[in-house]
Amino acid sequence: MAVPNPEDELTRLGKLLGKAPGGGLPPLLVLTGGNDFFRAEAMDKVLAVVPKDAELRVVDAGDERGGGGGGDEDGDDDGEAGDAATDGALGLAACPELQDLRGGGLFARTATVAVRRGSGWWKKHCATVSALLPKFGKGCALVLEASKLDKRKKVAQTLLKSLADAGALFEFRELYDLPYDRSRSPMEGELCKWLLGRAQRLQVPLAPDAAWLLVMQVGKQPAELLAEVGRLRDRLGAEPGRKPLTPADLRGQLTTSFESTPFELADAVLGGDRRAAYRSVRAMFDRGVRSKDGKAMDPGGLLPFTTSWLFQQLATAFEGRQVLDAGCSPRDLPARVGVRQFAERFVEQVQRYDQRRLRRGLLALHSCQRASRSSGEDPDALLERFLSQWFDGAPIPTAEDLEL
Repeated sequence: MAVPNPEDELTRLGKLLGKAPGGGLPPLLVLTGGNDFFRAEAMDKVLAVVPKDAELRVVDAGDERGGGGGGDEDGDDDGEAGDAATDGALGLAACPELQDLRGGGLFARTATVAVRRGSGWWKKHCATVSALLPKFGKGCALVLEASKLDKRKKVAQTLLKSLADAGALFEFRELYDLPYDRSRSPMEGELCKWLLGRAQRLQVPLAPDAAWLLVMQVGKQPAELLAEVGRLRDRLGAEPGRKPLTPADLRGQLTTSFESTPFELADAVLGGDRRAAYRSVRAMFDRGVRSKDGKAMDPGGLLPFTTSWLFQQLATAFEGRQVLDAGCSPRDLPARVGVRQFAERFVEQVQRYDQRRLRRGLLALHSCQRASRSSGEDPDALLERFLSQWFDGAPIPTAEDLEL
């Protein structure tokens, strides 16, 4: 089953918490997923409904590594099915915070333990949690926030399935910046729609193309986007009846600390946008590039990934130009070359350049790849040199030049 939009998960969480003042939190509530912004929002919502007369203990387990505690992590299913009471007793020694949940503390009848950044904590103590969960006192609750949950142990799988069935497991993934159908406008993507809604709540309404401009210039992280909307509100003021801001209204108002990707760089190169191409290179090396799971890409792999994607796009455009020059209709060109997404843009790119220019671009990129293995220069300098060769016609070193 696909993971829901994180805003939908927050709405579902809100409905669950709406019952909390009367019925209390569920004994175990888990907030997981790769987006730390939405996990943090979810945790704040949960902590806000903890009764004032309950004992609240917040544990930051970010430095705790997995392994040990609550049974052998590598044990087989038979070992996991051992005596629950023994497992719980052993686990309490390594996880004393769970003791608070067996009936509250000295000055409160109920207790809530909130574990933040608990991926390692979960891996180490999930068996203990499973064993002690039936013994939690009435009204006591454990709230776990973790970017990732280890599911290799059968006890963890069983516990998570029961939580999902009870509606107490929430997963907050990254928002998709582009729609699933890549032929549609990026303004129809989840990220742009989310930003439109949040900006409206902050009384800084945006037109869809203005929201996308903000994403392209500031970045794709929700916290940074909301911070930028807050800065706009400080500069422009909050007006309930204001018309949505357009890209022209944002000119000169936005910060320039944005992220970029090799895909955006390739679009700028083939689109003939020199300024966007140089800006993309600087953004990738200054701020890094995130993979689909939201994690930062290893800097050592950035240049190979970027040049590989650029080479593929230039080679496809070169092939398209050869087919076009052979008499193919522009309408049939994408299908002949095997391009299925953004067909109109592909045709525009092919028609913009002749074979000589595209062949020279491939040679320049090959020179960049070769220099990365032999010269020891910084990768961003190599890419900027390629851009100079592509846009300005700067000379391309030969293999003999590099050997000298």
